[in-house]
Amino acid sequence: MDIKTFLDNIYEHVCCSLCTNRFTNPKLLPCLHTFCLRDNVLCPECRRNFTIPRNGDLDTLPTNFRLNSLLDALSVTQCETSGVKCGNCDKTRQQSAYCFTCCSFWCDDCLPFHNGIRTNKEHHVLALRDFQDEDFENILKHPPFCAKHEEKLKFFCQVCKTTICYSCAVTDHEGHAKIVLEDAAKERKLRIVRAVEFKKRKAQNKVTKITKLGENCIQVQEEAARIKSDIQQFTDNLIAAIEAKKNEIFDEVEMKEKQRLERLGEKRQEIEEEMKKDQTAIEKSHLILKQSTSAQIMQPNDLVDKLFREEGE
Repeated sequence: MDIKTFLDNIYEHVCCSLCTNRFTNPKLLPCLHTFCLRDNVLCPECRRNFTIPRNGDLDTLPTNFRLNSLLDALSVTQCETSGVKCGNCDKTRQQSAYCFTCCSFWCDDCLPFHNGIRTNKEHHVLALRDFQDEDFENILKHPPFCAKHEEKLKFFCQVCKTTICYSCAVTDHEGHAKIVLEDAAKERKLRIVRAVEFKKRKAQNKVTKITKLGENCIQVQEEAARIKSDIQQFTDNLIAAIEAKKNEIFDEVEMKEKQRLERLGEKRQEIEEEMKKDQTAIEKSHLILKQSTSAQIMQPNDLVDKLFREEGE
């Protein structure tokens, strides 16, 4: 993100989520969320409660230095409309300058006083109207100061686990184990790097596991497809066998049907021929009865003899 885009969206980074206003003396909770000093110690982000220091002074909570830097950068961007508060006289002025060494704003009335101090001759001071992108970046990178003594933070108290200035080191933290802030930061950076690498390895392991799970899913799908294919093949073969057996039975039934029909046909034809013969015999017998005399009836006759034989059977 370029500095212009960052500055355009800077306001959303300096707003207290609890009071919804711009941060006022932002304080950092142990959960790393920030609230204004005038608000409760109930974190508005994670809703966790934290014990108030024994002396009841919430100002002892660590200051969110990055947010202070963002607030300073925001003040520069809004100086032409709302002005900025002078770090010396507390008056809000549009015509002001920023001292990168003191990390504070100076109005045009107080600036000569600042520049007149001998120890401030080497300080880097720039009028707000002359700010460039790199100047905003320098604000965001300026070293934090101790809120109690207005000195640069130079040490890290290993007992209290907090950054301190030289005055804090010889007063509030006398006798505590201390380390130079830069050395403590280097050690912490190394720990962060190791922690990040560990996290990366864990993430890579999870990626590997996800890949393996994906492969297992593919195997399960392929196995299911193979089983379904085998079942389909078995079913098709079974259906084909049943169909073949059905056709075989149909052929056998049709063959027997044909044979029986042929026999029945032959029998019918035989009976029909006998019926024809019987009909002929009946007709001839009627002629004999109708046209023959008594003497003729009494004469031997094969037709009449056959009728008598069939009647006696």
